[in-house]
Amino acid sequence: MHELASAASGRAAAAPVRLPMLLLEADALLRRTVVLTARSLGLGEIHEASSSAVATRLLRERPFRGAIIALDLGDRRLDQYDLSLIDVIRHDDAIAHRSMPIAVMLERCDAALAEELRRREVNRVILKPFRARTLLDTFSEFRSLARHA
Repeated sequence: MHELASAASGRAAAAPVRLPMLLLEADALLRRTVVLTARSLGLGEIHEASSSAVATRLLRERPFRGAIIALDLGDRRLDQYDLSLIDVIRHDDAIAHRSMPIAVMLERCDAALAEELRRREVNRVILKPFRARTLLDTFSEFRSLARHA
């Protein structure tokens, strides 16, 4: 009887660690494809947001261990990207893991933008067009980083 209880407790201890990630992307088809594929591959729990406001709310409600953020959401003037969500992640005391790895998706990246992203400790820049596999590989890398943190 004791062996059975030990085996059961060993299985409970071996349960996978939940490492929730966040995907901010306006395109619903891309979001769903990435989330469902990640789930089927066992890449963890990926939450989706279609806007910066939704992403900010989610980030304040629960801890995340990584994020992929589309920077070309909403109105842009003169090719300016809104980096405010990255600033929220890095500086808002309500965010559980402010040092979480961040990747950004965008259409182009010049030297000035690359410097701004570097200052904000963005780990990866994903230029469009890209394949959904690129996002899955990024989440996989972030999951590995979170496990060893």
